[in-house]
Amino acid sequence: MEFTTESGAEVVINMADFIDSSRLRVAVLGAIKDSGVEISKIDIDKLMSGIKDDMGAAVKSGALDSLLDLVISLDCSEKVNNEIFNCLKRSTYNSEKITKSTFDSEDARGDYYHIIIMCLKVHLAPFFKTLFSKLNGLQLKKN
Repeated sequence: MEFTTESGAEVVINMADFIDSSRLRVAVLGAIKDSGVEISKIDIDKLMSGIKDDMGAAVKSGALDSLLDLVISLDCSEKVNNEIFNCLKRSTYNSEKITKSTFDSEDARGDYYHIIIMCLKVHLAPFFKTLFSKLNGLQLKKN
């Protein structure tokens, strides 16, 4: 995946090998589980409506609360962060290999979350795409 950040940096996120991508998947799922955030209680419709139409209404409705808790939990996980950088080993920022020191400059720090989110998307979406398509339409009940 290639994209340009707000600072104008050219970024290339290349797919990591299966082992590194899988370790990232497990770290993210573990952080979510440990956070106590109940993903099933995140109201995606209200959240997306707020993003498209009225973010103030989404905030007032509480639609962002669980999502924010989830983001904070992932960001605070040392294991998740280490696995993200393992997955970024093959990726570049302005043609330079991405490492933690990539974000030493102020401009690069402004690009940090954009790059991390894109890394998560590239490495996790393939795992969950098939899972969600298989679960689509099923009524899952908790016992």
